[in-house]
Amino acid sequence: MTKPNFKIFLIFSFCIFSALTGAGNSKNHVSSLVYLPDTITIQYGKDRIEMAETSYQYDIQSQKSRSTYSDGKIADLKIELIAEVSYIRTNKVVKYEIEISSAGKLTKDLGVSFPVKALGNFDHILMPLKNGTICERDKLSGLKIASYRCAGIPEKYSNDLAIPVIITIIGEKGTAIYTDPYFTSLFETGTIKWSYPKKVGLEDQIEKRTIIQVEGIDNLDSGMDFFYQTILKEVPQGPDWAKEIALISYDYMSDKCRGWYNDIDSLTRITTPDDRHKIALCLHGWYDIVGRYCFDEKTGKLDKKWNNRITKMDLSLEDLHDRISYAKKRGYRVLMYFADGVLSSKGLPDFRQEDVLEEGGWNGPDVIGGPYHRNIASKRHADFYRDYAMALFTEFGYDIDGFVWDETFYIQAGNLGTDKFPGYIDRIQMRLIKELAAMLHTFGPDKAFFTSDCIGPDWSKDVPPYALVSDGTYQDSHSNPHFWSYGIFPNYRNTLWSCNWDPIKFFAYTVFGVYAYNTPVVFTNGWGDDKGFSEMTQKEKSDFMQLFDYRKQFRTKMKALHALPLYYGPEEK
Repeated sequence: MTKPNFKIFLIFSFCIFSALTGAGNSKNHVSSLVYLPDTITIQYGKDRIEMAETSYQYDIQSQKSRSTYSDGKIADLKIELIAEVSYIRTNKVVKYEIEISSAGKLTKDLGVSFPVKALGNFDHILMPLKNGTICERDKLSGLKIASYRCAGIPEKYSNDLAIPVIITIIGEKGTAIYTDPYFTSLFETGTIKWSYPKKVGLEDQIEKRTIIQVEGIDNLDSGMDFFYQTILKEVPQGPDWAKEIALISYDYMSDKCRGWYNDIDSLTRITTPDDRHKIALCLHGWYDIVGRYCFDEKTGKLDKKWNNRITKMDLSLEDLHDRISYAKKRGYRVLMYFADGVLSSKGLPDFRQEDVLEEGGWNGPDVIGGPYHRNIASKRHADFYRDYAMALFTEFGYDIDGFVWDETFYIQAGNLGTDKFPGYIDRIQMRLIKELAAMLHTFGPDKAFFTSDCIGPDWSKDVPPYALVSDGTYQDSHSNPHFWSYGIFPNYRNTLWSCNWDPIKFFAYTVFGVYAYNTPVVFTNGWGDDKGFSEMTQKEKSDFMQLFDYRKQFRTKMKALHALPLYYGPEEK
């Protein structure tokens, strides 16, 4: 027996109803399917204002309703609510798009409270917490349920979400509630709240939020699946090959540029051709200066030759192609370093003090004049990454498997830019990552664009999950055992990797990651231990290969935790 198409049935039923009743602009036909509030509450400074519905329209063709809310006290401000109902299989999906606009600049902080019935009455609740564990509660005390922190005013509640997902259950029936990941969402009893601080205000001409409810969800795995099918449906899953990777390596121009070749030769002697596609090697430090990356903004192209400050040797595009080809011909996956977050060098000729978002950051031999973070609220700096990415991808995108945007964790939740260039910097970076990943995918759908979020328990606990809009994480957490769990939910359908700059000294970190979190085996060369695979003792190589032989037997699969695995071993000082 063929299953009925619920969407067609819904449209057909409405058309019959409209023909009989002339209900084209009536709310009756929609209200039985989706909750449409009569008012939306805002907080403007200290004033609490009920924005009343002033108009309503329903479009039969698109199956969308549009309600407008306004209030005489703030004549410039308008909220429009677009609602639609659809079905994925037998699961009812209610989508709300909230559009906020104002003819004038905000002079006070603006808070928005959107009513959500599924948050008002439930027996049980499931939440993916930032530390990688599932929070399951039968009862909650107080109004505050949980917070997801990103742009705006990222207030932190005791239940701190990794991603904006909550599942409420009444009896055996559950509803998943999602918000877009680009802005803070505060989940409270009966409502979702967020705020635009007056320093930035309504940055976009029309500020948009999306809230989606999916019915028939009673477990977290199913809730995660629908999160990707609805809120993140425009973001593709990372390439399948990344889940097969069982060993990774970073090379920071080691051993006067020869470490790359030496380590590949040593690996090739000890691995079989059938295993090498499970090994990913990343070229780091290939560029001239952090913040320039061999890119000529005037020509829009990469330099053909340059001096590498790490090795004090001359390099060329031809040399990089040779390195990539050397690894690819032997069957390895090859990645390339994209950039060090939004870091740049003060010694570059285009440096201007007004472009500084924050001082500090990595200050190695590839930085000149001291480091600073570019303010990507300035179009000039955001465009740099777009133009540089196009030049880099055009040169290497067809030959290489992926790129790594390192240290994306520099931009933490709630960064509002500077007085000269204010903006929701975290949202700008997340959107930029999504854009660049999509750009790379035009060079091949199997290409991977990794972020390096390093979300963790201490200095990076306030980092948003940028990996949601990339193809996975290859982070610079040194494989620290206490960071792994924080990457579970942002990478739930993809992969979570980390370098280990002391792979010999802290081999215990790698062992713990493999067994506790399904991470790849890792070695590095050119920093920390500065000891690549070719330089290891026979015993050290044997230890790595035994771990690799175990890890290569299975694919990567992120799993939510009910309790964190305990690590017992050496710690970094």
